[in-house]
Formats: sequence, structure tokens, C-alpha cells
Amino acid sequence: MADALAEFTVADPEYYAPLDSAAPEGDVLAPGRPAEGWRESRGGVWTMWRRPGMAALPADGWKVHVSARQSRLGAVLDTVADVCFAQDVAFKHLSTDRIYWWTHRKHASRPQSGKFIAAYPVDVEAARRLMEALREALDGEQGPLILSDRRYRGSGTVHYRYGAFRGRDRLEADGTRVPLTRDGHGQEVTDRRGVSFRLPDGITDPFAERAAEPAGRREGPVVLRGFTVAAAIVHSSGGSTYEGTEVATGRRVFLKEARPHHGLGSGETDAVARLDREWRTLTALHALDPGLAPEPIARFRAGGHEFMVTEFIEGKSLNHLPPTSHPLLMAGTGPAEYAAYYARCERVLAAIEDALDRLHALGWTFMDVSPTNVIVTPDDGIRLIDFETAHETGDTSVRMGTPGFFPPQAIVDRDGPSAYDDYGLSGLVQSLLGSVLHTAGHTPDALTHFHRDLTERAPVPDVLWKRSTRYLPPSEAPALPSPEEVAADPLRHLADLRDAVAAGILAAADAEHPLRTFPTVPLGHATNTLCVAYGAAGVLHALHRCGVPAPDGALERLRREALADAGKLAPGLHVGLAGIAWVLADHGLLEEARSLLDTADAHPLAAANVTLFGGAAGLAMGHLALHRHTGDAHHAERAHALLAAQPDGEDLVPRLGRDDATGLLHGRAGLALAYQQFARITGDTSFLAQGVRLLHAELDRATDPDAAGLLFPVSTEDKRAMPYLFCGSAGLVHVAARYLRTAEDERLADAMPRLLAPLHGTYTVLPALLAGTAGYAFTLAEHGLLTGDETSRTGAVRAARALYKHAVPHHGTVRFLGMGLQRFSTELWSGSAGVLLALDQVLAPRADLLFTLDTPAEE
Repeated sequence: MADALAEFTVADPEYYAPLDSAAPEGDVLAPGRPAEGWRESRGGVWTMWRRPGMAALPADGWKVHVSARQSRLGAVLDTVADVCFAQDVAFKHLSTDRIYWWTHRKHASRPQSGKFIAAYPVDVEAARRLMEALREALDGEQGPLILSDRRYRGSGTVHYRYGAFRGRDRLEADGTRVPLTRDGHGQEVTDRRGVSFRLPDGITDPFAERAAEPAGRREGPVVLRGFTVAAAIVHSSGGSTYEGTEVATGRRVFLKEARPHHGLGSGETDAVARLDREWRTLTALHALDPGLAPEPIARFRAGGHEFMVTEFIEGKSLNHLPPTSHPLLMAGTGPAEYAAYYARCERVLAAIEDALDRLHALGWTFMDVSPTNVIVTPDDGIRLIDFETAHETGDTSVRMGTPGFFPPQAIVDRDGPSAYDDYGLSGLVQSLLGSVLHTAGHTPDALTHFHRDLTERAPVPDVLWKRSTRYLPPSEAPALPSPEEVAADPLRHLADLRDAVAAGILAAADAEHPLRTFPTVPLGHATNTLCVAYGAAGVLHALHRCGVPAPDGALERLRREALADAGKLAPGLHVGLAGIAWVLADHGLLEEARSLLDTADAHPLAAANVTLFGGAAGLAMGHLALHRHTGDAHHAERAHALLAAQPDGEDLVPRLGRDDATGLLHGRAGLALAYQQFARITGDTSFLAQGVRLLHAELDRATDPDAAGLLFPVSTEDKRAMPYLFCGSAGLVHVAARYLRTAEDERLADAMPRLLAPLHGTYTVLPALLAGTAGYAFTLAEHGLLTGDETSRTGAVRAARALYKHAVPHHGTVRFLGMGLQRFSTELWSGSAGVLLALDQVLAPRADLLFTLDTPAEE
């Protein structure tokens, strides 16, 4: 997740944007001796070189990649360019040295890291000639290993892989695209750009010096210099970490890998340099105070990578403690559970302080005090791990740490080097309490609202609170009302918050932006910026339903681009055509909506995928929405055909989201909603019994069927237990409440209080509608509307108040951090549009704010 997010935080300091949209910072890279007639063209982060009149590239072939060390970029580029010019081979290279650094730093993309130059020879013999010439010309040069490729005949820089030359892809139901190439039989298959060399079926390597072992055929465990590698722990561009065993003794060990010339820091500092530094640190500390740091065991080179082996620390990182133990996340907890949890926090923190005191007494600073670098042992002791940035007092060469736990330079200047560990320790306390750490970095006043939220459930010990806020004191004149003011008159202040959120969305909009109208999250850029979940349609829907005029040009741009790109979009409701059509129809653009639904009907995903998010259930809902607008029976007939085509039982699983997903958007609940809404619109109840069975099947997936609050895993592979709208308890409430209005069902009725219970908690990482606090507020308000339940209505107001702890004031408006919490966003899924919709539902509860059809058309 961190690697994927990092790629979208380079181009813009406020909003997520693709790396290739960044301004060309740094020194421009270009061949020093361009051949006559060759022309360059820049696209994204790459500069392409071709000669006019050159033969068109084949669709697929053997790509030649050349890597280089940072200090040798110019020399390597000149050498490669000369060879490519001479052999008439088109090539491209990274455009600036700054882009090179971004694509080779520690948290860069692993498949991309190492690729500096890519050349496109037209056939096997051209590739062989090119690589032979490059191997000879670059003899003695060293560069990063490219994980997706093979090195050519021992070269330190020349690599190759088979794949597509001219980009083409396959659209998935979740809106993402899978790159394609042709296999040896002429069939389109996935072009795997991963972290290992893989060939499509029927393609053999013509350059291998000996028969290579087929991918995936390795027998038995990997053994490196007497250590068995059992399982990967964390991957990064600079190298991965593993759990393993010392073969001679059977002792469990921890292995840390460093890839030469990857994982760049400042200057030429790479992952290997940092591993060397850490090895020296651990060796020194083990001699001074055994047990303070992990015991160093071995240091060696294998397979071109560097490794360090240390003792394996039993336990789990500190960031596991709040989600598994904090009473905020558990239904039915009270003061006793909070008191026990706070006491445990104090014990753990005292142990961390003791370890840091021991380190400081030896004249060392840890530097990167963060939850992932503290292991809580089974007896609630602690061990510090990852001494990559630890250094002796007075050493100023290392200045890096985890965002949110690393002090601003102004604090270091004021308090001195001790601020590094003290600031991190303060952040640890915040994380244990469940604090909104990233929001507090923008506005410390958010912590006052968080404190009030905690205090209403159980008082926080003063000693913990003071330590958590040492570096983040509240402002003397906060821009937003105090928690006491909000509690005294919640509806007035929630109305003010709603208006400020709407103003923030309008202020961030830009109908002329080259990539999007409204700021979105990385998934918006990876799918499309038009859709309901991540794009303009969702934001315009929220503004329209809340009575806020859309910014000039926004609706017209959505209409124009949706019609132009209809063939590129999935058919479903949240990431595709059905949702965009619904929004356009609500704005009176009925012909455009019909056109988009016609295109969606012809899409193969309408038959292959059943989900509300991207498949048939969402498309059926789009048709029902247009039927309600127009009365045209065609749309009801299409909805019926789509829903009648769905299988039952296990046959449905391949049509759901990945790994038999649960929930509203990717699971059975979304199809159940479509069945219920069809009955509501047409009066045909023939699908309702099947819908009830689907909801029962979702209930069967509860992580603990007897718990006071029911939670559900995301899928069979993703075991995270979620209470959210998109995949968990809130989504089931959203659907089951509608079924219980239609027919009696004892199991759904018995489950409803326990489905609702998690939604009365107010601790979420995100403020999001689909995956956070706003979703709790929306679902409780809607449940109160549908059932008259006063407890839900009261809970909705309380959840809405909790949104103040995520709110960031900005020039008289309010913004919210989107998915990943690194940048602000306005989209419906996790950003301001979703918060706006939830606040409006709490303030003025009414039907159909979130793409349902409960009210007749005339209403």
C-alpha cells in the first residue's frame, strides 16, 4: 500500500496525482550526440527516440532494458543511444535524474525499479545484435537488477523480457486494466510485469545460455548460506524481509535483503549501504548491551543481493495492538475494558521508554520510533527492531523516518536531537489511543474532538493524553467549533460543517484540469475519474442531492467524456456506465443516459460479473433508475433479464468480486439489493426469496457468529473484519433493513441489532462514506428513517459529530484526507463528497441518497 501511494504523492502537494503528471524536476536527461534525423517526444516520465520513416514496431517482442547507477546516468545513456542509433532501434529513457530517483527509492514500484532505458528491437535477431553490442559497450558498468527481467549473458546492466510493445489491455469489473500480450499460440494473455521473469505459454527464451528452470517449478524451500527462507514479511524496492530458520540449529531467524543500487536515499546511498550501516550498528549495540537490539547472526551475499540475518523477535508489531484490543472497536465494552486497555498501554509504553533510555545512555538515537519498529512480545514486553536509521549522538548523516512519527525540522531546531525519539514516542501514544494521527498533523485541533469522543466512553488517563499531545497543542483560536460547542448544539454545527464541506469541494474543483474535475484517490486514477465511486459522477451526485449547484462546466465535461469513453468503461454502478447514466438522468440528460446503458448492455462484463460495483447488479439498478425516470418498459425488461440470468449457490461465486468477496459492492448483498429494488419498482417479487438466501449466506460468513457485534471478512483471502458500507456490517444493514420492510425473516431480524452494534463505534481510520465514519452516520440515519429506530437516529448524530476529528479547515472551507491519508480528496468513496452526503442524511433524513429507488418517481 505504501509503495502504491508513494507514486501518487510526487506530482502535487495537496492532491493525489500520477507520477507521470509531475513537472519535470531535476536535470533533463538526453543523449549527448543525437543522430541526425532522430526525434524525441516526451510522454509521462519517459522520453522516446525514433527516426521518421522507421518501420512500425510489432505488437509484441523482446524488450531490452538497461539499468544504470545514479552517478552514471549520462554516460550509460550516451552509450546506449549511440548503439541504438547505429542499429536503427527505437528506444526511450527516463526524462530527468529526479524521476530516476523517484523510481529507484525505497518505496518505489518493485517491477519498475531498475528500468532506466527501454529499447524495442523488431525481432529476435535484432534483439540479439542489440544486446551483444550493449553488453560489450557497457562492459564494466553496474546497475540495478530488474526483477521482471533476465540479465543478458552476465551483463551488469543489460536485461530483457518478452511482452507487448504496443499497449493493449483488458478491462476488469473493478475498473482496473490488465495489460495483455500474445502467447506462443497467438492468444491474448496477461502481460505479467511483476517481480520475476515469466514467459507466456509457448514462448521460449532464445537468449538463455542454458535451459532455465520453469517458473513455479522449484522444489523444496529456498536455502541461502545455511538459512532456510520460510516466508516473506515485507517487500520494498530496496529489498524484502523474511522469516527463516538456521539449518544447523533449527533456530528461527529474521533475514533482511538489500538490492544493490535500489532503495536510494540521498546521494548514492542505496539499500546495501543502509544494510551495512545497520549491521555495524547491531554489532556495536550487541557488544554494549545484549538484548537491546536484535542479535546479529550473519552477513553474506547471495544471488547478487546482500543479506543480514538476526534473531527472530517473537510477537507482533505495535500497530496490531489497537485494532485487536482497543475497546473503541468492540461492541458492548464499558469503563472496565477501557481501564484495562489503558493500563496495558502504559505498561507497553513504559517498556519502550526503558529501551530508549538504555539506547540513549549508550550515546545512540533510534530516530525512527514508529509502530512497525516496535514488537510487542507475548508477555507484553517490547523489543525495538529495524535499526536502519539508528545512529550515534552527533552523527547528522541520517535524517529519515516514518511520516507522522518523524518531527518537523522546526521542532528539532528548537529541542535538539532528542526530539527525534521523543516525537516518535508521542506519536506511538496517539496510535495506541486510536488517534487521527495524519489529520492532527494538519490541524492539532482535531485531537480535542478525538479526546471528547474518548472521554464520552471512558476517561483517558491524563498521563497518556499529555504524552500524546506534547508536540501537537491545540491552537488558541481554532477555526472550527470546540467539541463542547458541537455537543451542546450538534445539529447547528453539523449544518455548518456540511456547508463548509460543500464549499471545500467547489473550491477544489477544476473542470479544465487535464486529468480530472474533482480531486480523487489513486484508485480513481487507476480506474477512471468519471465514475460514481472515485470520479465526477459521484461528486456531482452528492452535490445535486444536497442542493448544491455544481461548478461551471463539470456536468458538461462528465457528459462529453462519458459518451466519448463509453466503450472503455465497465458496465456497473459504482465504477462504470450504469452509475454515470444514473447521475446524468438525474440531471435531465435522459438520451445520454440511454446511450450509456445501451453500451453497458453489450459489454461482456455484464454477463461475467454480478456485482453492484462493476457488473450486472449495478447495471440492472441503472436500468431501474431510468425506468423510474421515463416509464419505459424496456428498462424494466433489461433489469429482469440481467437479474434472471444470475445463478444461485456456488455457481455464483466466480461472478462475485475477487476471492469470493463479501458485502454490498463486491459480494452477495449487492445482488440482493438489486433483487429487492426490482420488486420495489416493478411489483414483481419473484427474486425476493433468492435475495434472502443471499443475505443468509452473507451472515454465514461472520467472523464470530455469536459476537455482540457482527463483523465480516473482506473475502476468503482477505481476513480483515470490516463493519463498513462497501464490504461489511453497514452494507448488510443497508440491504437487510429494506428486506425486513418487505417480508418477515426471523434470521435477518435477529441479526439486525448485532449488525448495527459496530456502527455505534466512532473509531475509524478514514472519515469515508464507503469505508469509515461517514458510512456509520449515513447507515444509522437511513436505518432510523426506514424503521423509526430512535437509537439509530441518536447514533447517527453522534457518528456525524465524530467527523469533526477528521475535518481539516482550509481558507474558510473544510477538507478531508482521502484513502491512504496522504492527500486530500473529494470523491464519494473516501473523500469530501461522501462526507457531504452523510451529513445531509443525518440533518435531513430522506430516501434514495445513495443510489436506491425506494420512493416513487413522482416523489
